[in-house]
Amino acid sequence: MKLPATIFRAYDIRGEYPDELGEKSIELIGKAFGTFLQEKFVSSLTDAVCNAPTVAVGMDDRKSSPALARAFIAGVTSTGCAVLDVGLSMTPIIHFVCCTQNVTAGVMVTASHNPKQYNGLRLDYASAVPFYGDDIQSLYELVEQGKFERRFGKCAKQDVFPLYLHFLGKKFSFAGGPKIVVHCGSGTTSAFAPEIFSKLGCAVVSRECLLNANFPNGVPNPENREFMKKLSSAVVAEKAFLGVAFDTDADRLGVVDEKGAIYDADKLLLLFAHDLLTRKKGVKVVYDVKSTGLLNQLVSGWGGSPQMIRTGHPYFVSAMKSGAVLGGEFSGHLYFGDDYFGYDDGIYAACRLIDLVLRKGIPLSELVAAYPKRYHTSEITILCPDEGKADVIAVLESATNFDFNFVSVSTIDGIRVQVTESGWFLVRASNTSPYLSVRVEGKDEAEARLMLSYVAKLLSHRKSINLENLNAAEFYES
Repeated sequence: MKLPATIFRAYDIRGEYPDELGEKSIELIGKAFGTFLQEKFVSSLTDAVCNAPTVAVGMDDRKSSPALARAFIAGVTSTGCAVLDVGLSMTPIIHFVCCTQNVTAGVMVTASHNPKQYNGLRLDYASAVPFYGDDIQSLYELVEQGKFERRFGKCAKQDVFPLYLHFLGKKFSFAGGPKIVVHCGSGTTSAFAPEIFSKLGCAVVSRECLLNANFPNGVPNPENREFMKKLSSAVVAEKAFLGVAFDTDADRLGVVDEKGAIYDADKLLLLFAHDLLTRKKGVKVVYDVKSTGLLNQLVSGWGGSPQMIRTGHPYFVSAMKSGAVLGGEFSGHLYFGDDYFGYDDGIYAACRLIDLVLRKGIPLSELVAAYPKRYHTSEITILCPDEGKADVIAVLESATNFDFNFVSVSTIDGIRVQVTESGWFLVRASNTSPYLSVRVEGKDEAEARLMLSYVAKLLSHRKSINLENLNAAEFYES
């Protein structure tokens, strides 16, 4: 059986169910994954029997997830690997298991914020070290070769949620019962988030916190303004302390303050960095190419060491393990290394935020008001076939280096061009979907619109690219 190479992406495996990723195909991937682990970690037949690799497997609540999880587990155990089946779970819980339990690897059956017809696999080594890039391509090659280990492995079921909840309970206790609105969008977090925050001491108001694999109001996504506006309205109506929202597998966080203002993750990263740097100078703070330019300016001024890196979970986990203490991606991933394991966990990030605001004794809106404002767009997506994205970026890179007099051009991930001291634009290729990603920022709306005009000019010569989303872009002040 031949699988489409396009489902083996940079960070994970994703495809439409069942045409691209069905039970038979994911069982083959399970066999490839088990074979890969046996070849990497097992040195002898005795090792294979006595110290077989163990894989923790969880799943989100998509309709296809139970069948895909069963098929994947069947593939993995057919190679002699053991499986710890944790059932319905969240991606951060799988990371947590990889950091606290004796497992060789962890796998989450999920397609995160992709439409409901998609599904996929997020893969980790022990200690939540990402399995990505060349490793994922090795799985594709193993599937193509069709030569798998053939042994018998066992599968045991375990509910690991109590371990995760107990861990959070030792870290956080929210005295006074702050009233928070929790918005889950009918995703997997519905089964976990309200209980977690309630047991930590919050007075929880739940919104769309009943599991529904049809996602009747759309797939939960903190980057989606309409999704976040629902949370904003609920926070204002309930006169809540703040509101938190999660994507379906809980590795990303969206936040609304007590006045209903929506915050992107780069603004939250400023808040966390400021708080951390009042207690410890010199720490490294990493942020992605989609994030505000204020991070470089303010983190440096607060005595920190800011560094812009590529967008993507693997690059951030690597940076955290190499000495960064705090990190964040514009899309909602936040990473903590000072009192946590350094991976992205929306639930833990929400706990840190509630704890910070309670400690400061000042409303979230007042804390954020201390920082300069910028005008910006959300992430603008422009459809572009996977096979054509690299060529587009290469042409743009050449044009920005030679055709304009810009302050600076960064090519660590697509092209991020600093046009003025405060104005910049970004065009990069998505690593998870067939589109180009665009963002701009300026000191006011006029400068932000100027940044977008540069992007339009650079892309206008590509007749195959539809600029409709670019022309319809909305600007926000925050």
